[in-house]
Amino acid sequence: MKSDASHLSPSGRASKRQKLTFFSKLWQLLPTRPAVIKDTATGTAVQQTAVNHSITSTDAPTLVPEIWAHVCDFLPYDSLLQTAAVSRDMLTQVMPRVTMLHIDTSYQLHVGVCHRYRDVKDIYIYSLIKFRVDEFGDNVWILDVDTIPCLVPFLCKFSSCLERVFLGGKQSRNGQVTVAGFIPEYFFSSGDGQRMKNLIDAISGAYKTGALGNNAWIAGLRCPRSRSIISGGCEVCRRACNSFPLKSVIDFDSGGSRISRRLSSAFASNLYDEDIFGLNVCLDRAEIERIIVSRPGGKELLYSKTWFMTLLGRADRNIVVTKDDKILFVAKYDDEVLKQISQFIEDTSMDVTSLRPNEVVEAIRRSFAADERDLLPPKEQCYLAGGSFNALKDLGLPIVESDFQNEDEPYTPFFWRFY
Repeated sequence: MKSDASHLSPSGRASKRQKLTFFSKLWQLLPTRPAVIKDTATGTAVQQTAVNHSITSTDAPTLVPEIWAHVCDFLPYDSLLQTAAVSRDMLTQVMPRVTMLHIDTSYQLHVGVCHRYRDVKDIYIYSLIKFRVDEFGDNVWILDVDTIPCLVPFLCKFSSCLERVFLGGKQSRNGQVTVAGFIPEYFFSSGDGQRMKNLIDAISGAYKTGALGNNAWIAGLRCPRSRSIISGGCEVCRRACNSFPLKSVIDFDSGGSRISRRLSSAFASNLYDEDIFGLNVCLDRAEIERIIVSRPGGKELLYSKTWFMTLLGRADRNIVVTKDDKILFVAKYDDEVLKQISQFIEDTSMDVTSLRPNEVVEAIRRSFAADERDLLPPKEQCYLAGGSFNALKDLGLPIVESDFQNEDEPYTPFFWRFY
């Protein structure tokens, strides 16, 4: 297993989202960077913007700290530390601008150097789950006992800037590196289940005391009992619902239903998805919402127009790679999300026909983005499943098919457009 693949997509390459983010930021930075060149006539040094000019110079090339920081965002953590040791400028000017960390082993969760990172927003911790092959050739997943006690203190060092955390592990399949969160079916040790519950409790306590900021969204967690909702649920999940930020709790998965539907998809062999799920609890949706309403500001959030628009952007985003290597995005609402949308309209007596059509369309199109912070893919790559369009139309939403139809439709050979 290669330790430098923490930034790769399931296809073994840097994800399209990451590459677009990196190069768009790089292009924005380059025009403002003057280059020093020599006037061949006078021999004097002059400044000229580097972009769109052919520059010949014998001077060593230099990059501004912002560009170095974007490069470092895609480095494994060990390589990042080595980069910081290159020079004092790298340590003092570049490290504070790094926004992503990729942790591969428990010993990297050392709080001693955390003060060097001022702007970290995303942390990917791939050391929580370890993989080994059993005598039958199957992957067996176990929790890393060295990572668990270090994890929460490490995250708390970034409470002022942290936005996204993924907890999981990396495994190699057919030469490709894939990432995975905690899925109880694959755990054969009851001790691992208890360790996961202890970790969820520790994170709940960090939120409750303010050691973790409310802007931090943590994914890859799952209650060991979440595969089958047991009557009454468990206290660990209730404490999480009472402690995690409301914007996280409102999106908790009930019984792992979203992951189960995705794993059992008939199209699983033709698609992959970079979506990362949050905490999966063993409580039913009704109890989750009762807890939300009991918390300050919870009722206002649960019945707000903002949450309704968020629900419209919660279709499953399937990534389809065609035979000619084109990447297409197909959004399809599952029955649970459609039920939540319908229930919201009923509970709030919302007149959806009065909503601005362009506002509704934009909310639905957010389903095509991998993350709420990302730009949407090009329209010609995005398809809304026909069944989902009809379901939304039946709910009275002011949408028309041309809002989501591409030029190759209805002549497209892609059958998934109509399921």
